[in-house]
Amino acid sequence: MHIHCRRYLRLMQLAGCKVTLIEHGGARSLPIPGVDQRNYPRRLRRLDGLLTTQALSFLHKRRLEPLLRSVAADLCHVQWMDERVLDVSLAGGRPLIATAWGSDLNVPAQAAPDDRARQRIGAALRELDLLIVDADDSAATANVLAGTRVPAVTLPIGIDTQLFHPELAKERARWRQQWQIEPDARVFLSARQLGAVYRPGEIIAAFAAMPAAARERSYLIMRTFGHSVGTSLSALRQQTEALGIAARVRWVGGMPYEQQPGLFVAADFSVNFPHMDAFPVTFLESLACGVPVLTNRLKAYESNGAEPYLAFTSEDSVAALSATMATALANVDALRTQAARGREHVVRNFDERVSAARLKEIYDQVLLRHSAGNR
Repeated sequence: MHIHCRRYLRLMQLAGCKVTLIEHGGARSLPIPGVDQRNYPRRLRRLDGLLTTQALSFLHKRRLEPLLRSVAADLCHVQWMDERVLDVSLAGGRPLIATAWGSDLNVPAQAAPDDRARQRIGAALRELDLLIVDADDSAATANVLAGTRVPAVTLPIGIDTQLFHPELAKERARWRQQWQIEPDARVFLSARQLGAVYRPGEIIAAFAAMPAAARERSYLIMRTFGHSVGTSLSALRQQTEALGIAARVRWVGGMPYEQQPGLFVAADFSVNFPHMDAFPVTFLESLACGVPVLTNRLKAYESNGAEPYLAFTSEDSVAALSATMATALANVDALRTQAARGREHVVRNFDERVSAARLKEIYDQVLLRHSAGNR
């Protein structure tokens, strides 16, 4: 199960909810303590081009209705904003909430207005009692896709700031030893998953474009987990060879979530450079570990009061990112002070316990409105 979904399960439990998890696509996760786990009937997407919308709707309703009826939930919360929202709505799942991540809305928003996938997302948005997003501009994008105002709230997912914290000297030393990185070297971490939207090739190019003296005392850690859409690990490795920096780059795959704080503290800077985004939980994790964030500026990053704690490039270009990385090497202490203030902001506003309390308030408000509407 995707880490975002596991995080939401934890928030729901911290909020005191009794949770039934319905997984899709025939998947079945390992048992999760305190969670009733069911299977969502396969959605049979291969039939989308063969059957009419009405026929598909009838099929999904007949297959999902008994499952939702047996659960008898107070509310339904769909993770990921896609056709499953329509399925749950047709099957009578109310009140209906969905969480949209950045690509859920940003990708269809780039399609033509008559694109069928975009139209399905718009229809799904119009069925919601509430949409949860993690950046203010995501709510505006949802309104454009739906062609109407979608009831929405902004709630970053929240992290465990007792797990993600700066005081992990042993983990820093252990990771660096494992990667054969000297204790006094400076390390840049590309912490997002592997995919063209996050522009890993541009991050590599920016590192290579730093002055030789800066590169010779630095390393770049590239994460290699994720969907890899639009790029490939082999192509990125070839790029580092062609640029002559292969010896200064380390590649790190997936790892248990509990080990990730060690990955952050092993670095001196977290580098972020997507061409579109919502509000990344990576910002919260980096700052909670006291690691400065170097990033391009996107509209979504104006959300959640995080701007003062991020180090922005002067423009959205490889040259500007490279200059920001090189400048960071000369301003380590100031950036660490900025990140320390960022940690205080994250602990105060986005610790998972704070987010869970806010989620409970959101659920209570939705249930109250739903109850009043049914009188």
